[in-house]
Amino acid sequence: MQLIRRSSSAGRRLRAFGAVLITTLGLTAAVTTAPATAAANACLTGTLAFDHLDAEAGPSKPVRTQVARNANWELWGRSGSGSASRLASGITGASDGRFTACHTASLAEAYVRFRSSSTSMWRVVKAANNTTDYTFDSARRTNVSGTQDLGTVKVPSTLQRAWKVVDTLNVLYWKRANPSSSCWTARQADGRCDQITFVWDPKVADGGYWDYPNTNYVFLGNTMPDSKHLVLHEAGHWLQWQLYGRGFPVVDGCNPHYIQKHSSKSCAWTEGFADAVAAYALGDYRYVYDNGTSVSFQNNGPTAGWDDGDTVQGRVGSSLLDLWASNGPDGGNWNRTIALMTRYFSQDFREYFTQDRPAAGLSTTGAAQRILAGHTISY
Repeated sequence: MQLIRRSSSAGRRLRAFGAVLITTLGLTAAVTTAPATAAANACLTGTLAFDHLDAEAGPSKPVRTQVARNANWELWGRSGSGSASRLASGITGASDGRFTACHTASLAEAYVRFRSSSTSMWRVVKAANNTTDYTFDSARRTNVSGTQDLGTVKVPSTLQRAWKVVDTLNVLYWKRANPSSSCWTARQADGRCDQITFVWDPKVADGGYWDYPNTNYVFLGNTMPDSKHLVLHEAGHWLQWQLYGRGFPVVDGCNPHYIQKHSSKSCAWTEGFADAVAAYALGDYRYVYDNGTSVSFQNNGPTAGWDDGDTVQGRVGSSLLDLWASNGPDGGNWNRTIALMTRYFSQDFREYFTQDRPAAGLSTTGAAQRILAGHTISY
């Protein structure tokens, strides 16, 4: 098996190689338009889509086309000879990427502006000191009265990776297991949600880390959005920090770190959790790099190329995935672990398994114990 290196800066950077409220699948957006009814005299409709390089399909990274879900849009237009202004805003459809942007009066000119963000829950920007989303505009239509269909609007090729990040984060948000609010975790109430920001610049190669303690920022290098696993791994670090009430384990011995090799208990716990977040959100059992290579978490018992025990992030991550599996002891999902982590802070995997799981009513014997033993972890 190929040895995969993933580096970190000793716990500082965790790195991987009138308004109306409209709610869609838990995402709430402020919308400043009237509904698309007979009262709306000018509407632009269509589907937002993007092409992307698919690292999950292997090193050839074939080009795929998919709709951009839950992405922010704005209707801009003018009724006379003046300059255009923002008239409405909303998000694309959660399953089909559709948008319906309407205004109550006919417009001399109208267009839709798309933003690399989803409500106020996550966004992609060019630099940490630049809080502006990437944007682009649809074709401009004149003398808009009634409904005009723009068809499929494609994200420009130079920006497709920004919208891929926006779209990818949906799969983690939808599985966040927070029944209390539309925020990422139950630690926060509606109206007080933290926003995760991804910093991506197509001209910058360095990245692949959650910038702790600059905690709301993830930095991605130019090609890194090609891997959904990489995006979700880094979001997983941020999610763990959120679950712990903006706290994080003290991480040491993590520079460098490898999926199959010893690091430290704290490194293996935080990196293994992030690996498991990505695989669980995507419904698979591997980690995929932005060049299309991957490593499987199949590592039962002594495995060639693998070290043993809870200082190996791949052993920790695969143990978590098996605990959360459909036939696993935790009820077929990770919901009880997510709830546990909003109540108990674990410095390492041992503390999570031996102290916090019993406190939360989760098993540490029988099937759970056998899962860990299968991955060479014994307490």
